[in-house]
Amino acid sequence: MILVVNVELQRRGQPQSLGRGGGPVSSSNPARGPPPQEQNSPAPSKTDEYEDNSSSSSDASFVCPKSDGLFPDSTNCRKFNLCGNWRAWSQTCPPSLFFDSKLKFCTFKTEALICGPIDEEEARQEEKELSQEALPICDVHKCQLPNCFCTNDGTLIPGNIQPTQTPQMVLISFSGALNDLVFDHYRKILGYTGKYSNVQTRKNPNGCGIRATFFVNHEYSNYAQIQWLAGQGHEIGVHSITHRQPETWWTDQANYSDWAEEMIGMREILLSNAAGTASKSVLTRDNILGMRAPFIKPGGNAMFEMAHDFGFMYDSSIAAPRGTPPYWPFTYDFRQPFDCSNQPKNDQSNRYGPNDQDSGYDSTGPGAARSRFGRRRRDTSIDDQDEVLVRHHRAKRQVPFLGRALKCPTKSYPGLWEVPINPLFNEFNTCHHADQCVFPSASDDDDTEAIVDFLKENFDRHYATNRAPFQLNFHVTWFTQKRNVRALNKFLDHLSTFKDVWFVTFQQMLSWVKNPRPSSETEFKCSDNSTIFSCNRPHTCVVKHYLNKDNSAATDNAFARADTRYMPVCHSSLCPQQYQWFGNTGGKKHNFKTIMQLVDEVPPPPPSSPSSPSTDSSPSGVHSGSHPGDELL
Repeated sequence: MILVVNVELQRRGQPQSLGRGGGPVSSSNPARGPPPQEQNSPAPSKTDEYEDNSSSSSDASFVCPKSDGLFPDSTNCRKFNLCGNWRAWSQTCPPSLFFDSKLKFCTFKTEALICGPIDEEEARQEEKELSQEALPICDVHKCQLPNCFCTNDGTLIPGNIQPTQTPQMVLISFSGALNDLVFDHYRKILGYTGKYSNVQTRKNPNGCGIRATFFVNHEYSNYAQIQWLAGQGHEIGVHSITHRQPETWWTDQANYSDWAEEMIGMREILLSNAAGTASKSVLTRDNILGMRAPFIKPGGNAMFEMAHDFGFMYDSSIAAPRGTPPYWPFTYDFRQPFDCSNQPKNDQSNRYGPNDQDSGYDSTGPGAARSRFGRRRRDTSIDDQDEVLVRHHRAKRQVPFLGRALKCPTKSYPGLWEVPINPLFNEFNTCHHADQCVFPSASDDDDTEAIVDFLKENFDRHYATNRAPFQLNFHVTWFTQKRNVRALNKFLDHLSTFKDVWFVTFQQMLSWVKNPRPSSETEFKCSDNSTIFSCNRPHTCVVKHYLNKDNSAATDNAFARADTRYMPVCHSSLCPQQYQWFGNTGGKKHNFKTIMQLVDEVPPPPPSSPSSPSTDSSPSGVHSGSHPGDELL
């Protein structure tokens, strides 16, 4: 666990010695050029001595090629330099990991590892290619709800509703395979009283059970459990078939066809294995409308064009920069409100609250008596004020993804929504999934106060400012520690005391954004699960899994490796002939067809008669007009 956490921290450019003052990171207002060397090399001080004793020591000998970023050490593959405001700090990767100069994070040593200095001009060219500067800026006169939404800074509330009149929506999401390792944890967190019971103790203000969103991938998933959750009114989104590694495959290698195979293929597998009964379908092409890229690594134009063409309503793969106020969802008709290097735009307006120059929220607002670390503030003596001041200024420069730029779209995709992942953060953490956060407690027996306070402070940052949807994103690793589960239960109990806080799915949230109404007029409908087939006695399919060397599906007479998979479904008639996989989403033994091959086989729809009235029966948020493979939609 410690190793995984440290890897995540190094990827974000944070030093390991977080318990001793946080990490030096990029400046909120970086200089436009490097200052003279003599100005950038101050005399040794008590602060420098403190840093030299940590893994975040200042390195005056390294000259930063840019004001902010991560750069390799010229003599040691395990070290790199973190530059913030033209000042460098030497960093060391966790044990057994090495700094990849191109990928800009610590990873395991392989033949593909790039060690040592590289041509920074090439890196700058890559960032230039990913720039959204060619896209038009937001035009509120042309961009109107329900099909388009944008603001220049990304923080304004849809419909210009006042913050106090805006319902605070909470989005609980779980990413990864759904199976016995996590099902009971998820069910208990959502308030279900018994296995496969429809009764929930956690309620929304209208008395209905709370709702969550599950971004599922195929491997090791239990489709009986997926079908049950869908029947309870929870949203099922796609998270790929393979969730393959390395992470860079998704950003550097996956093309349009690959993204279609992974995401549309996953949707087809869900429909084959967990759609429900003939009389009551719980999953259809009309309600599987959201996706999240593995490792939250967006695939650029190839991914977004695929999502747009195949009728997804939204994506949620873009990690937003930390800041106050947080970001609302937007459509890709225009340029997104933050760039791919994950720096917020230079907007000086504080319409709904302070910016990241402050302590994270209004000093007069909720949580003001608490520190950003998560515990109550303590009195600071004169002797340690200098050290605290240094930590504070270093923390202010903290932004995620100082390394490689995000691969955001550089084209417009009208009507496609992005639900940006606003991070959870304080002085020592910036995490887009809660399980990536680091807390001072070391064992399950420790007090949960720090975790609960951390979650409360991040919630207050939304609730006390512009009430942008508050996301709680989880992997299974959060639930491996009992103290995390206890803390989350306490926090959800706290949120349940608010009369204007709603736990909703991503689609429910976007329905409100498209048609915003004040809290007094908002009531999310209850799901009717009275006729849902409970599937409380699932059948386990025992199927062979054949693979080629490139990790695609293979036949039983020509394969590189094979194993047996056990896949629970609601009825034995749903078992495929072979384990469904990339290149064989139909689960056939022979004559595999990819998603794009199936699309090519579908004849185009006949042209509409000019005199015929337009009858667009697309569900809200699904783009009308023809797309590749409309019959697969």
